Amino acid sequence: MKVDIKLLEKIVLTLIFIALSFTYLNYTEKGEVEKEDFEFDEESFEDYPLVAWRDTHKKWNDEIGDVVKIRYRVKSQNTKIWVIDSNFVVVHEQSLKRDPKPDGTPRDFTWTWKLYKSERTQYIKPGNYTIVVGGMYKPTSTMGKLTYDITI
Repeated sequence: MKVDIKLLEKIVLTLIFIALSFTYLNYTEKGEVEKEDFEFDEESFEDYPLVAWRDTHKKWNDEIGDVVKIRYRVKSQNTKIWVIDSNFVVVHEQSLKRDPKPDGTPRDFTWTWKLYKSERTQYIKPGNYTIVVGGMYKPTSTMGKLTYDITI
């Protein structure tokens, strides 16, 4: 059985190209987060002052990036947001600590948690996460803290 060497080379090169294309596409493909139509209910926020919703925003390079907006109320000194995964590993820590007003009146803040890789954040894989309003140190449990479960 004689096989034309030129035909065999073309077949092998085509198969290599297809294999590399699939490898590259699977490696760089990232899941997209669906943007929710979010309506903020002030009355329910007064009852439980922590709410989060998925959104998008424009990154520095004019691309659209997936984010989670977190609105929360600060009642005590040195408060920050922590996001933990289902294995209780911290995947995001708010870089700023927040305090109530000097007279002790609570303050409301909105924090943007970037789900894409950036200078200060890592790429967040789809899954279940818990947002915790806590203190300065990594939470060891969620008991007694405001928490919000979100699926990305």
